[in-house]
Parts: sequence; C-alpha cells; structure tokens
Amino acid sequence: MINNVRNTVMFFLNKDNNGYLTPDEFNAFARQAQLEVFEDMFYQYNKWLVKRNVSEFRIGVSYSGSSDIAKLLSESIDKFSTGSALTYSGGIYNLPTDLYSVTNVLYSLKDVERIEKNKLPYFLFSNHTAPTTYYPAYSQAGNTITVYPSTIQTNVSIIYNRYPLDPKWTYYTDPATQAPLFDQAAPDYKDFEVADIFQNDLIIKILKFAGVSIRENEIVAVANAEEQNNQQQQQ
Repeated sequence: MINNVRNTVMFFLNKDNNGYLTPDEFNAFARQAQLEVFEDMFYQYNKWLVKRNVSEFRIGVSYSGSSDIAKLLSESIDKFSTGSALTYSGGIYNLPTDLYSVTNVLYSLKDVERIEKNKLPYFLFSNHTAPTTYYPAYSQAGNTITVYPSTIQTNVSIIYNRYPLDPKWTYYTDPATQAPLFDQAAPDYKDFEVADIFQNDLIIKILKFAGVSIRENEIVAVANAEEQNNQQQQQ
C-alpha cells in the first residue's frame, strides 16, 4: 500500500506544482499519518461502543446500521493485539516498550483487576477488598505496573494493543535519471500496518503535512482513473 500512497501523494504535489517530497520527508509524514489514523481508529471504535451501550437503555434507539463499520474497526484493531510475559524487578513489572493500551493483565492465566491509584488505600487495607493470590489486583504508573499482593513475583503476563511499526518507503536511485525508484526488496522496507480501508486517510494526512489541501473525492477520482488505465494496459 505504501507505494500506492506515495504515488498518489506525488501526483497531487506535481499536479499543481506544490513542490517535491524527498523519500525521508515522505517517510516522516507517513509515520505521523499512520499514528493519527491508528489512534483515531481506537477513538472511533470506543465511540461506537458508547453509542451501542446507550442504545441498550433507550427504547427505539438503535445503532445497528453502523455495525459493519464497527466490525471493520474491530478487525483492524485486532491486528495490533499481542501478548507478553512480564519480568519482576524491584517490586514492579516493566511494560513492553511498544505498548499503546492494556487489554488484560494475567496472573497464572487469571485476570488481574486494575485499581486506580487514588483508590488503592481503600482496596489494600480493607478486609473485604484486599487483593489475594486468588483475586489479585494491579495499579499502573507510566510504563510500569505493581501487582498485589506483593508475594506475586512470577507468572504475570499482559495482553495489550501495540503501536504500529514505522512505515518506510525504500528505494534505489535510477542511474539514468537519478530519480528514486521503489524497492520493495530492501531489507528495511516496511509497509503501512493499518488496514487498506484507511488508504485515503493516509493520503489526505500526508498531503496536509506537506501543506496541500485535498478532498477525498479527488483521491477517489485519481484512483479510478489509475484503475482504468491499468485495465486498458492489460487488454
């Protein structure tokens, strides 16, 4: 997808003489665009969940029409779900460096309840709610978690959503024209990790970073023209 995105971006830049993006500039904008799309993906999905939950308590209110969109978002998010064992050190567990959001913390495959820091004293010193090895709990501070009771020092793992890897459009230089040409075989090549359905969003955001205003219907028109051109060449 990354080469299609770059070709479209370069088309609009050249179309109105808006300048040129070097490969390094494109990769920097591509990284930021993917991060924005990635974070908005979670925001839109959570927004849909809130609407769905509200509809369950209101007669005659339904959001079933957006279920297809929610399904696409859910499938896109699932790609970034992963797991990792955590290592105990100095009373805490360090979280993975690529962590975006925590889904579950597990102790010996049992769910560990999250407790907000301001509520810790009530939980830890209550005879009724104090965590045990059967009903453990944890609190998070930055990129670390503390698991309670403190006797739990092994068999802790995490299920989480990771950040996407940075995209990179790789190339070699054409000896005749000195122009950069796409090289998918390069060892550091990396395509976008967000789903193809976000291609137009990526293009719009990269053009915005480059200082170019564009509407989505213009991108669709270019994509359709490119598809027709490809079909004619194949005939």
